[in-house]
Amino acid sequence: LDYLAVRLNGSKADGENFKMNLIINDTSDNAVILVKNSVLNFWVNEEPSIQADVTVYMPRKTLEQLALDPSVLPADVITTGDSSVFERFIGMLDVFDPGFNIVLP
Repeated sequence: LDYLAVRLNGSKADGENFKMNLIINDTSDNAVILVKNSVLNFWVNEEPSIQADVTVYMPRKTLEQLALDPSVLPADVITTGDSSVFERFIGMLDVFDPGFNIVLP
């Protein structure tokens, strides 16, 4: 989830305010994700929030793929609640070259 927070494009997330429950259905892991003020905050292994706009169920492999390359549509995802929140969230994630130069010659 730290990697997803790094990928969140602040400009695309501007004005967004939503809460998402993330349930990894092949492990016992879960998280509550809050996107507000162009920042992604998360709490791991918290009770799912009853105030969440959407609850997203996915296997761990799908979460890993989403973190590595959000341009690939995630498979095996089930949502309850407002699924457009999850779709907007994916659209806020940047795709960048992980081999970018830190210092230019």
